[in-house]
Amino acid sequence: MAALPEDVAASSRAAAIVIVSDTALLDRFPTARDGQKAPAEGYCDSAADTEAIVNARAALIGQQGRRRFAVKIAAVLDVSLDGGVPCFRLTDDEQLVDTTMMVGRIEIDLEEEMSTVELFG
Repeated sequence: MAALPEDVAASSRAAAIVIVSDTALLDRFPTARDGQKAPAEGYCDSAADTEAIVNARAALIGQQGRRRFAVKIAAVLDVSLDGGVPCFRLTDDEQLVDTTMMVGRIEIDLEEEMSTVELFG
């Protein structure tokens, strides 16, 4: 059955876009991803709720001591979450990184036999 006009009107509304920016971070890391190209999705009823979520997210991942990296791996990872959140050691001379980082996201492409891991720490 097709949706009635009043059903569509009730579920359609303009998106509320909330942006949190830290000029100190942008000055220190000018090439860092800022989330503008791929913003985080959220579904809130009010802009205040959206702002609270964005501020909490910025407090978690927007600190100068924490960094995120997307790492492409030419293999399919077999990751077990039974022992908790996995951690990997990231070494990158260009980015001056040599530390153990927590996995924030894992994407596995079975067709290409590749994995992408977002490391956070």
